[in-house]
Order: sequence, then C-alpha cells, then structure tokens
Amino acid sequence: MKIVYFGNNLFSSCLKYLLDEGHQILRVYKNQPEHGASTITGLCSHHQIPLAEVKPTLDDLNKLILLGAEMFIVAEYLHTLPSTDVKYAINLHPTLLPKGRGPTPLPYLMNHPTISGLTLHKISDVVDAGDIIMQLKVPVSTDESITTLMVKMHIESLNLIKTFFTNVDKYYDSAKPQVDHSYWPRIDIFERAVDWNLPASRIKLLSRRFGFFGVVVKLDNVLFNVSHIEAEEYDHSYLPGNVILDDKCLLVVSCLDGIVCLHKASISELI
Repeated sequence: MKIVYFGNNLFSSCLKYLLDEGHQILRVYKNQPEHGASTITGLCSHHQIPLAEVKPTLDDLNKLILLGAEMFIVAEYLHTLPSTDVKYAINLHPTLLPKGRGPTPLPYLMNHPTISGLTLHKISDVVDAGDIIMQLKVPVSTDESITTLMVKMHIESLNLIKTFFTNVDKYYDSAKPQVDHSYWPRIDIFERAVDWNLPASRIKLLSRRFGFFGVVVKLDNVLFNVSHIEAEEYDHSYLPGNVILDDKCLLVVSCLDGIVCLHKASISELI
C-alpha cells in the first residue's frame, strides 16, 4: 500500500513496521523541532524517503493522492491535515477516546490512569473526534513517570497498527462514532513550574509528570527548562531556593524540606 506518514519519534515503531512489511512510504512529514535525536529522520535517510518538516498544504496532499497514496497515517503530529478524498485517513491518539482529546494528553494521564491507552480513529474535521476504529489499554503504575509511559505507548502502538493491518477494510468500515467527549488543553508553562517552597514530594510529582518534556525553574530571575531533575526529603538549614552545590555536572537547590538536583546537561534557558 502507498502511504503518507505524519508523526514524530513517539510512534516511530509504526513507521518501521510499515517499512518492514513492504509498504511504500511516499513521504514523511515530521514535527520540527523534536526532542533529541530523530528515529524518523534516520528511517527516512536509510530508506530514501522524502522528508518534510513543514505543514502540508491541500495541494501537497492532493498531489500525493495523484501519485497513488491510499492512506494517511497521523501519529503525534502537531498539525491538522486539510480534508482530502484519500481512501483511508487515520490518527493514533494516546488516550482512550472520547476522553482526553487534545494536543498534549500524556502528562494528564498521570492523574487519569483509567483512560490511559491508545485509540486508532478516523481523521475528521474536528481534531481527535473521528470514528473510533480500535483501542488498546495501557496501564499506568503507581510510580509511573512520563518517560516510562511514553515507552509503553511506543511498544503498544506497534501492536495496534499490526492488528489494524491484518484487515484494514474490516476495521475501518466498522468504526464507531464518539460520544460524550472530554478535552485537555495544551499544558501551560506555569503548570510545569517548580516553586522552591514546595515540599520534595510535590517536586517529585512534577518531575514524574513532566520530566521528559522538562519542568520550569527560576534561577537568578531567569527561567530554565530542566528535563532531568531529582528531589528528596532531607533535613537542612538552607532557605528554599538556595544553591547548595554548583559543579560541572550538577546544580543542587534547597526546597522546603529537602534537596533538588538539576543535571546540567538537561538544562536550557527558556526564551
């Protein structure tokens, strides 16, 4: 089958599967910028697939359909696609829809584990609102971090796509409409902010929920994004927000009832 793929590293296992199964990928559209090295870029380079980092226009997509594209697969892509008459148009969303529509659902799942999972659904004019093709539950453990949850999603997305491709027409044609939905807006930067007056336990929760994307800290009145942070309760005499240790690799700051370790390799200034 001739396919156009839209996505990033989270569900790159799906793109690799499609290539391994012999499907022809006419073009890949990926998010830009991405967090860290790009598996998507590597796959495209290895298989000599045209790669785009810009939002496609309706004309772009219609040209791909004229080249024989039968399916558009969207998997954690930042942009909405213009409506076309492509035969199959599907999206992979990391919640059990209709609950948890929205652009950044993963951090919310830490507080809503009952709807943690993957939904494969048809693309519609309303974002994340298309008919549900199939779903798969992904459990959230009591000490889950967003990083480990992302890895689970990466693994299970492959299982979902494999099942779908055993009988595309059967599953696509039997999709069910969504009812009674909920929507989660994009995470505000202040929801990721560390207040040094917080207890270590609260900072741990922030790290678990946002660590991969980064928590926000203020140092000398400058805001930084930190993706590797550790917090622990420990009795000390420092006021919250004092720097306890500053060396080549580590910055340690006091919080209300403990210490917070910021790994410098993961710190970047917010502009």
